[in-house]
Amino acid sequence: MAGGELLGGYRWLGKKKMSHAGTVLIAVRDGTLADSLRFSLELEGYETRFCDEQGLSPLLRTTHLESTCLVLDQDVFSRVAGARDSELAGRSGVPVILMVSQKTERLLAKARSGGVTRVLEKPILGGLMLETIRQVIETNESSGANLRPL
Repeated sequence: MAGGELLGGYRWLGKKKMSHAGTVLIAVRDGTLADSLRFSLELEGYETRFCDEQGLSPLLRTTHLESTCLVLDQDVFSRVAGARDSELAGRSGVPVILMVSQKTERLLAKARSGGVTRVLEKPILGGLMLETIRQVIETNESSGANLRPL
């Protein structure tokens, strides 16, 4: 089908070859949020993988995650960071973005000690999540080492 023809009422623009922008591991408990993140990230060329706190804990014991970035919500972070030796960035080898309902000094201190790279307060509007992911990945890759927390 040539570009511009109608297909089922939609205009066919041809296949757009997506470059692989990296793999984002998402650890959230809210299925709707997970679906929304998957949609927006895959639209931008990222591969997405999902896990919960039970699946994340064993992954953090490995020497390196096979992902370019880790995005987790406050609930998962609270459970994972409650464990001993919980520096997520150091253990995962990738930048960590934490989504929270409300930034408090106590939470920010816990995030800092947990090795979190960036904290984003919900609701995360517009392209803020995508821009933050791009920034932390680019900074991490250009420095050749993990970003310092917050």
